Amino acid sequence: MTGKFAALSFALAASTMSVAGPAMAEAPLPQNRIAEDPAGLADLVLPYTPYLFDFAVTSMRSVAEITYNGRRYDPITRSLVVTGLEVDRDGVHFRIGQMRVATDQMILDDVAVDTSGLPLDPTTREVLDRLGRKIVVGSVTVGLDLDAPRADYIVEATARLDGIGAFDLDADLRGFHFLAPLDRIEGEAGGGRPEIRGRLASADLAFTDMGVVPALYEVLGRQQGLSPQAARSAAAVIAGAAIAGMFADLPGGSTPALQQKTRDWSAAIQAFLKNPGRLQVAFRPDEPFDLSRLTDRVVDARDVEDLDAEVFDGQAVTQALLSPQALVLAPDAPLADVMALAETLLKGRGTPQNGGRALDLIMPAAMDGNRTAVALLAEAIAMNPYVTIAQEKLAPTYVSLDLALAEGLPFAAESLDAIGRRLSPAEIVGAEDEAVSTWRQTPVGQRQRAAEIEAFRTRDWATIRRLAYAYYEGAEMPRNIMRAYGWASIAAAGGDAVAARLRDELTRAAGSGKLVLPLDRARKATDDLWALILGGDEPARPAGTSTPAVGGASEESTTVPPAAGAPAGGAGTGGGASAGGAGSGDPSDAAGDRRPGGAGPSREGSGRPGGPNGESDDPAASAPPRAGGASPVPADPGGSATTPAPQPPRAEDSSSKAGDGIEPPEQPEGDDGERETAQAGRISMSSR
Repeated sequence: MTGKFAALSFALAASTMSVAGPAMAEAPLPQNRIAEDPAGLADLVLPYTPYLFDFAVTSMRSVAEITYNGRRYDPITRSLVVTGLEVDRDGVHFRIGQMRVATDQMILDDVAVDTSGLPLDPTTREVLDRLGRKIVVGSVTVGLDLDAPRADYIVEATARLDGIGAFDLDADLRGFHFLAPLDRIEGEAGGGRPEIRGRLASADLAFTDMGVVPALYEVLGRQQGLSPQAARSAAAVIAGAAIAGMFADLPGGSTPALQQKTRDWSAAIQAFLKNPGRLQVAFRPDEPFDLSRLTDRVVDARDVEDLDAEVFDGQAVTQALLSPQALVLAPDAPLADVMALAETLLKGRGTPQNGGRALDLIMPAAMDGNRTAVALLAEAIAMNPYVTIAQEKLAPTYVSLDLALAEGLPFAAESLDAIGRRLSPAEIVGAEDEAVSTWRQTPVGQRQRAAEIEAFRTRDWATIRRLAYAYYEGAEMPRNIMRAYGWASIAAAGGDAVAARLRDELTRAAGSGKLVLPLDRARKATDDLWALILGGDEPARPAGTSTPAVGGASEESTTVPPAAGAPAGGAGTGGGASAGGAGSGDPSDAAGDRRPGGAGPSREGSGRPGGPNGESDDPAASAPPRAGGASPVPADPGGSATTPAPQPPRAEDSSSKAGDGIEPPEQPEGDDGERETAQAGRISMSSR
């Protein structure tokens, strides 16, 4: 009968979870989402879960009597809510007053299980009678934080049985898989066992007594002819001795350190049995522990040591409640204290949540590029996309979040979209270009710039297409839709069919308003860039002839055939398509001129933020001219549709902005995978 009860419970839980299972995200899909679509399926399926639940229950009514008072979909908590659910079959009868099932949470309130018909052993039956708990009442909560791509799970579960006890489980599992035997999958009859794969980063299991331990002493004492107190003492002695000796015969032998641990465990368990309260077992391995070591072979002493288990007797550490005085910092308080207080206010730990004040504390450090502050900024905006931010801070915030997206910080993508909905298209384009410009001054950005130059120099269309996707997705580089479109268009023009599809998809998305992409400017900039790439096939222009403007400013360039051995078109674009052009690293190129009648910030000259040693950020201007004139590397086309009048030739210097010759910059030393960042301009993603 117990097996029937378990089967019914599991089947019911499976039917409710299955209707919400396909949806794995928590937030609605923003209009401007680029990198991923985590909630689209949830938005589609979850509102229909009440009807799917009806169908699941109806199909199970051939197994048991199942009724319920009502069911609905809650759009705020994104949960299926069922009330008054009752299941009855033979000796199995239980009721759930309210059940809430979401993609990442299950809450069962007012659960009542009638044990009178269950085949319990006599001791358990007698203990329940002693407690007066023929009907066991309680609640169950299960929370799941899932990283689906990596199969990482953070599980928090609690079962509270009134008058009996409470069980708590917290576990951090990495790459966790529960593998069914292959013979079952293939339909063969066999005795294979399921396999557990994954690693345990940490875990806590706890039991809090609410009356069951004293009742157990009374029942066991009466069975053995002992008083409850004598039974308590006997249990403590027996359990202590058993724990102390349980690992003595493990393969590999018990080390002195393990022997000391078992003595500590024995003492904690004896203390709990003498004075029942709360008993906790914690696993804190130095490195995530491979769970297959516990299932694929005989457990030895090394396995037990590596799990690094500790047993504690006593009440759980509760959250300290903070007074208003504890939430005030001195004006010269260390940055670490400021960030700690901001996190406390943001998460509402020990004090009511105050996201606005937390953001005030976070913003200065975030604008200065502190990585911890930027991470908290992303979390704060994801938590409340409508939090108040001064208008003049929106564009810098977007830049910080775009850099955070390249860094792979949590919440960066959704926060970036939230801020993007408050900016004009020109502001978004300018901010994306500024983020790329800042990123290019980091070691990893410089190496990426050199790779882009080489791809254009060799006309490596596959690499250019890959870079287009990287700019589109914000994958290991800041998101920049203008560059993504320009790079895709150029690769498509070179014959890459996959790039052509991306170009067309971006075009459709821009036309429907799903993303910000000024198509006219993007096409003009791409056309100009393409003409410059092909410049090596055209006759050289007279010295001093100017190229198309960058952000309205004249830039000089002389086009000559490529050097011997180089493909026509010469070196790369030096950084690629951007807002005002398909290849500028300059925010003013991206958004145009923000003076009256313009769309971007007013900048002197070309508007590029200076790089190290006064050099331009853009690779097209990062090297002196080669002998014989300017390089065929295309200068960055600007957002202006007009070509200014030719300007007198400027004297050569290392800071000229365009038209200079180019060699791929020397790649800095270091691991290509490192996430180094330098203090550059206004934003830096390095920790301080």
